[in-house]
Amino acid sequence: MKEVRADVLIVGAGPSGATLACALARAGVSFHLIDKAEQRSPFSRALVIHPRTLEILDRLGALEDLLARGNRVGAVRIHIGGKLRLEVNFSEARYEGCRFPEALFVEQNLTEAALDACLERSGFHAFFDHELIDFDEGPDGVRATCSDGVDGSYRVECRYIVGCDGAHSAVRHGADIAFSGSAYARDFMLADVDLEWNQDQHALQAFIERGGFMAFFPMREKTRLVSARGRYREESGTPSLSDFERLVDHLVPYDARISNPTWIARFHLHHRIADRFRKGRVCLAGDAAHIHSPLGGQGMNTGIQDAWNLGWKLAWALRSGDSATAHEILETYHDERYPVGRLLLQTTDRAFSFVSGTSWPAQMARMFVAPWLVPALGGISFLRRLALFRLTQLGIHYRPSALSGPDPDRRHFTRALLPGDRMPEISIGDAWLRPQLDPVRPTVLVVGMDAPAPSGRWKVIHLQDATDTTRCLLGLKGPGLFLIRPDGHLAARGVTPGTLEAAELMRLAPDGGPTSRPPRARTFPEPVHRKGGGRPSAGPGDG
Repeated sequence: MKEVRADVLIVGAGPSGATLACALARAGVSFHLIDKAEQRSPFSRALVIHPRTLEILDRLGALEDLLARGNRVGAVRIHIGGKLRLEVNFSEARYEGCRFPEALFVEQNLTEAALDACLERSGFHAFFDHELIDFDEGPDGVRATCSDGVDGSYRVECRYIVGCDGAHSAVRHGADIAFSGSAYARDFMLADVDLEWNQDQHALQAFIERGGFMAFFPMREKTRLVSARGRYREESGTPSLSDFERLVDHLVPYDARISNPTWIARFHLHHRIADRFRKGRVCLAGDAAHIHSPLGGQGMNTGIQDAWNLGWKLAWALRSGDSATAHEILETYHDERYPVGRLLLQTTDRAFSFVSGTSWPAQMARMFVAPWLVPALGGISFLRRLALFRLTQLGIHYRPSALSGPDPDRRHFTRALLPGDRMPEISIGDAWLRPQLDPVRPTVLVVGMDAPAPSGRWKVIHLQDATDTTRCLLGLKGPGLFLIRPDGHLAARGVTPGTLEAAELMRLAPDGGPTSRPPRARTFPEPVHRKGGGRPSAGPGDG
């Protein structure tokens, strides 16, 4: 039997798996990336890329083409009972610490193509039509059996296996990790159509009535319609354009005409979360770890951020001197990302149950309560900004994490930026901070003081004269030092190098060494050819 050796086996080459592969390539970690689909789907499930994810794609070098091909989202407009009840503009939550003030509507297949290109520039690729059959975990690694769809089975010897293989994850099943939750009762449907109307083409529009809802997601060329019809039944057929036309006539108070559908589908939504995101040498990311309603377009974004959180930690675990340190490092992946997934599941479930629920209380709430409650709450500026900050995912933090702090010099700083928070984007001379962060080592940002002595354990960036805006974003009262994780979150702050040396992050950081090993031209020494020959490219996985 053929054998492949790699540090990490990634199962599922969708946005989560491809992001993880890109992150590992930057860190010089070898991986084998597979997907059981024969080719990438031309259809797109996920559409929205939020500002926090745009930052990640920018650091990977995968963003420029997407900005040119996507449709910027400027507002969210909510109609209830045929009237516009709430309009929230993303400009209201404009945050000086982010270069991307708006979300982007762009098809998932274009996001995957951008990540493919990122991998190819590093000399890497994924393998279509390769499926995980089973795997066994040992004390020193994982032995997996895969099928390539042409030559039969082959073995993969790796240190870790990561399931990015969607809601029916073979990795999750193989690790015997429970997937707690349930399915929504209703039958949901979507259509990508041409839309003719006189409304804003850069706004997400939602139309809610007692009997149901419909959402409009404007893409560059098409508009995605999402709605529901009755209870889910296996025997129900695929909806037709006329089904959507009837709903548009019933729910939309504007003159709107839809035509030329390129995709119509029905789907059964679930809300579930894995009990563990990491178990031994097995990790889960994206839909393999959590699935939920599409409300707010959070799914693909959360999966990409799972992978971004995990990538550098796998690199550290592989370079750690002992298994106990590797365990500590990887356990922070579950500790940091599981609460994010759980909160997302709870908030999207409540909101989605409100807009789509068939129970009498849900219908009465939509008919009598929502028309006055939504405008009342939406009129409170603080709540509007808070909602947008969470929707854009810029507010996600890891303050309770073992990698955050300690913070003995807190008196020298305000509470504008705490250990565990996302580091704000600031200018360093003619460049931005984020592109300069090390992909593997911690980075020390020095503001208004002498830089610490050179060290192989961290990279140093010096900012001598900070603007008032920068000082406000960083919470500075005077000079300061900031220890930044490879994923762009603040680990510790202080006024002496000793404070940073004492941080938990540095206790677990690998000793010295280069920032990363140059990525090899091949992912593994004995490539297994996919069906159809030619150059492989990444196939669809989870969102």
